[in-house]
Amino acid sequence: MAKYDVAFLLVPRFSMIALYGAVEPLRIANRFAGPVFSWRFISMDGRPVSASNDIPVSVSGGLKDIGTPAMAVVSASYEPERGRSRGVLMAIRRLAAARVLLTGIDTGPFLLAAAGVLDGYRATCHWESLPGFRESFGSVQVTQALYVIDRDRMTCAGGAAAIDMMLDWIGRLLGKPLAVTVADQLLHFRVSDGREPARVPAGTRYGTDDTRLLTVIAAMEEQSEEPLSAEALARIGGVSQRQMERLFREKLGARPMGFYLGLRLEKAERLLNYSQLSVRDVSLAVGFSSLAQFSRAFATSRGISPSAFRRGRY
Repeated sequence: MAKYDVAFLLVPRFSMIALYGAVEPLRIANRFAGPVFSWRFISMDGRPVSASNDIPVSVSGGLKDIGTPAMAVVSASYEPERGRSRGVLMAIRRLAAARVLLTGIDTGPFLLAAAGVLDGYRATCHWESLPGFRESFGSVQVTQALYVIDRDRMTCAGGAAAIDMMLDWIGRLLGKPLAVTVADQLLHFRVSDGREPARVPAGTRYGTDDTRLLTVIAAMEEQSEEPLSAEALARIGGVSQRQMERLFREKLGARPMGFYLGLRLEKAERLLNYSQLSVRDVSLAVGFSSLAQFSRAFATSRGISPSAFRRGRY
């Protein structure tokens, strides 16, 4: 009989790649260590659940059947609020009271936080939803990372980070050599401690290795609530404003402040999607002095008002 029972609570539109990234290390570990792990899928109502790629997954039961596993994993993605029901939050709190290891994948941490079981814990989630997560749950110590293991809570950014997180857990339980063997079988060429960046590096995203340009972009990404001036950005990059203009034009085909505005509006989209902030508060969080100014800029860029975007995002 398996020593560690893992129950996956699947929220509608969960991430399939993150789920399989969490399950496959367990399967391979059993191949080399014997039947150490078992796993099962649970839904809110006991019915099959479709992932974000529309593939339905069968389950073994509903919330009432979750029992007291060694680990309970909340697996979500684009619409974590679909799982924010009284029954789900009560189930999560009951599992916490039973000292079950609670885990959130991708946006699953939103439900753990909503249940109050991440208060005072370090945690992460998918980078896209991280600004909304940080704004929504002030009692959680939010960090951008591949995954975070803090006492009896584990959270990860989703995607391939689920593999990293489970490899770490397997290593803690059964030894690092087994974790390395599992990683080798998965062709996963890292055994991570979770501290690596949770996004593709900016140089890869923007197709440049110019350190001056990347320094300016990093400053833009870090400072959206009180946007920096062109003069301040150039000073941070160690260039003149004219040189900065030329770098952005030649490398990115954009003007610096227009590029900066685009980054702020991208953050606004993420806050509208993944936080409960009012549209006015979102406008302040991305550096606009008035709601009207934000609404005009957003509508000009996206062709839709912020309020309409939030209503129709799915």
